[in-house]
Amino acid sequence: MTTGDEVDRLYQATLGEFTAKRNELLKKATGAAKEELRALQKPTVPAWAVNQLYWRRRKIFDKVVEAARKLRVEHGRQLTGKAAEVELAEARHREAMKAASDEIRALLKDAGEQDTQATMIAVSETLHGLSAADVPGRLVRPLKPQGFEALAGLVTKSSATIARLSEPKPSAAAAKPDQKREAQARAKETAALERQLHKAEVDERAARAEFSRAEMALARLQRERKELQDRIDSITSRRDQAAIDLDERKRQADRAAAERERLSRLLKDKAR
Repeated sequence: MTTGDEVDRLYQATLGEFTAKRNELLKKATGAAKEELRALQKPTVPAWAVNQLYWRRRKIFDKVVEAARKLRVEHGRQLTGKAAEVELAEARHREAMKAASDEIRALLKDAGEQDTQATMIAVSETLHGLSAADVPGRLVRPLKPQGFEALAGLVTKSSATIARLSEPKPSAAAAKPDQKREAQARAKETAALERQLHKAEVDERAARAEFSRAEMALARLQRERKELQDRIDSITSRRDQAAIDLDERKRQADRAAAERERLSRLLKDKAR
């Protein structure tokens, strides 16, 4: 019978080992456990990378989840008119995301996987949507950010409540035509606001994706700059050593020339 610990170890394996290790477990499993194992899917690279953050860098993983939770709470407080520390929550969330991204790049490198732009964008989106994971450490595909979708529900609910409260109380007489028109106008305004909110959410997600791409581009350029600086330092060191060697070879050549001249004079003296 397959245990939860065995499945956890399966998701801690490298991507190249996943299928072979799952097949080993299938040989031992029977009945329902065997069917459950057959259903386990090999993770994509971004999902695997976030899984490894959970298994190997748990403190950083937990900080990202907590920072995302606090950010949603503060946005929710702000949207409902309460005092909120959104800027502080955003700063802490960015800091946690940066630390997680750096660790994931290192984990990918250690495993021989590439930290391509597409992979890191999917990783960033998954980190934003971590609280949506059913079983941490067993992701098989990237997640999508879900924080602002939740806030959208909060705003829509609040708007609907305000609209209901602003409607006139029904009277014993039939509703007048102008009251009906007013209700229709309010409904149109509410629908228009909801469309604007949806567009704002789309724009916010696009802006965050651009931010992640810019952040990764900067990190890549910083790595390239460091590699170039290392090469310059190496070449400078080799140049300095070559200059020292050149001076020594010149001294040796000068000594050899002086010895040749000395012997030549001696030979001439003997010949006289």
